[in-house]
Amino acid sequence: MRTRNAAAATILASALLGLAACGGGSGPSYREQVRIDANERFNLVNAQLNFDQARQAFDCGQFDRAMKEIEVAIARSPSQASFHVLKGRILLETHRLEQAVAALDRARELEPARAEASYFTGVVYERWSNDDAAHSHYLAAFDREPTNVGYLLAAAESMISLGRYEESRALVESKQEYFENNAALRHLLGQIALLQHDPARAVALFSEARLLDPDDVNLLEELARAQYEAGDFARCLQSVCQLQELAKNDRPDLRLLEARCLTALGREQEARELYLKLSRSSPTSSDPNVWIELGALAYDIGDDRRVAQCGQQLVSIAPHRFEGYLLKGLFESRQGHGDEAIAFMREAVARAGGSELPQLALAEELRRASGEQALTFGREEPASPR
Repeated sequence: MRTRNAAAATILASALLGLAACGGGSGPSYREQVRIDANERFNLVNAQLNFDQARQAFDCGQFDRAMKEIEVAIARSPSQASFHVLKGRILLETHRLEQAVAALDRARELEPARAEASYFTGVVYERWSNDDAAHSHYLAAFDREPTNVGYLLAAAESMISLGRYEESRALVESKQEYFENNAALRHLLGQIALLQHDPARAVALFSEARLLDPDDVNLLEELARAQYEAGDFARCLQSVCQLQELAKNDRPDLRLLEARCLTALGREQEARELYLKLSRSSPTSSDPNVWIELGALAYDIGDDRRVAQCGQQLVSIAPHRFEGYLLKGLFESRQGHGDEAIAFMREAVARAGGSELPQLALAEELRRASGEQALTFGREEPASPR
């Protein structure tokens, strides 16, 4: 009897051990689970290698190779959000935007707090010119990673695209203390100041940004143009000269800005020589602004022959604009040819659009015909005795 009971106990114990080993009769065994976990780790290691290869190829612009590697990585380990983000970026760079959004959406499903997935989704919507959606995703990226200044700049710039200048300014200023040594934030605030028609404030902000990033040539150029808008012509001229020293090639646009500063500073003869060089230079010889400004300067300094030349050139290259006809009218007025002056000024008025200058010039010429005072081009002053 005891022998039978002992045998039964042995059989029961063996059965219980077997059930325990089989997980209570359902699911993989312990050894099978260990094998599954090992395979998953092995796949993840290999997938990470594929991911690293994909990222290196992406950084080198080898997008086809990068896509092949990331597809293998995702097949081996489909639950890694970073893999889907990189796939989305590859698709974004190869202009497959709908597929890029799908990959980035999958990344956010796997890891909702992943900031870069939101950021690159914002990039896609910005390319689609959906500024509201872009802003929403950029702001989500920054909320999830508030130490990333790039996400802050993207959110603020998307507000600018929406015309929400004051909100953009408030957002950047609220974080400026945290990013106190970041030049890009002051640069952006300077751009907002220009959009809000406050060039003096823009100059101050661009100057601060320059102290933090003195090697940024683009920032120096924006500073120069803001200085001109603010009426700080002397410092603008200094900045322009510095830019020209740094420029690898000739920059006619900078020389034009230099000429404008010289004119504003009363250095008319220097400005005249520079305008003449620009008028003979092939990149700017057909630029109406060069001829308009040269003509205005010539009129102010009494170079009547040059006024006539500028007027004729403008009528030739920009017949739809009023300035050429106005200059020709002013020249004829200086020559005492009242009827011809009035005729050209009427042509200018017909092309003036929203500008009142030709109408004022015509009115003054009509008064002049009646013995009244003439109008100088750009400013009023007593007519010179003849």
